[in-house]
Amino acid sequence: MFVADLVRAMETIAPTRLAEAWDNVGLLVGDESAPLGRVLLTIDCTRAVVDEAARGRWDAIVAYHPPIFEPTKRFVAGSIAYECARAGIAVYSPHTAFDVAPGGTNDVLAEAIGMAAARPLRPAAGDAAAVGIGRVGDIEPAPIGAVTERVKVALGLSHVLLAGPHDRVVSRAATCAGSGGDLIADAVAAGAEVLLTGEVRHHDALRATALGLSIVATRHSTSERCALPALERRLAALLPGVAIGRSAADRDPFVFA
Repeated sequence: MFVADLVRAMETIAPTRLAEAWDNVGLLVGDESAPLGRVLLTIDCTRAVVDEAARGRWDAIVAYHPPIFEPTKRFVAGSIAYECARAGIAVYSPHTAFDVAPGGTNDVLAEAIGMAAARPLRPAAGDAAAVGIGRVGDIEPAPIGAVTERVKVALGLSHVLLAGPHDRVVSRAATCAGSGGDLIADAVAAGAEVLLTGEVRHHDALRATALGLSIVATRHSTSERCALPALERRLAALLPGVAIGRSAADRDPFVFA
């Protein structure tokens, strides 16, 4: 197979047309005609991940966060894009297209919180029934403490951050992978009592509390990394004969100290 086959597979899973207009998705480094035998999945394409890919002779990296984001005038030694190109490693990023697409990050979070019949929290224009930012739906009624424990077990976490009302039973939830502060009003308008996300700013947490919305924050990349196992399975099915693996060097930059 070739890098072009990876591009087609990712387009099937997370069509680039679904990405936010400000985003930079698709094949960012590499040659579509290059052979493809090994694909490494990661959230962040850090230097440690690039070194891991080079040592392991991986042909391509699928990095959820795009390593090239803003206009860049120079590609010099030491930059991620330069080092990947020099090593012959293609880089593909799905980012917000994977958030929006069915089976992507927000659907994984919806499953983690036990959401039934999830639908887009902020539907995309002209495609309201299928895709959109975030997810919202009913969950089995439970105390907020039990909901946070459910999330921790599902995502393999020892801690989450909880803001807003702590002592009530909730039955409707919303999810937003990454940073969810911009969807607080949407969550409240949709009747959600709790929003599962990666992070919110301090003042957004205060705003959510004032509106009666509980926030469960897992840390930014932790809310996204949980989707990699499902992506690994889907790519393996679409790229038979290609080895698909998850980076051992990829990790959240924050730890609990």
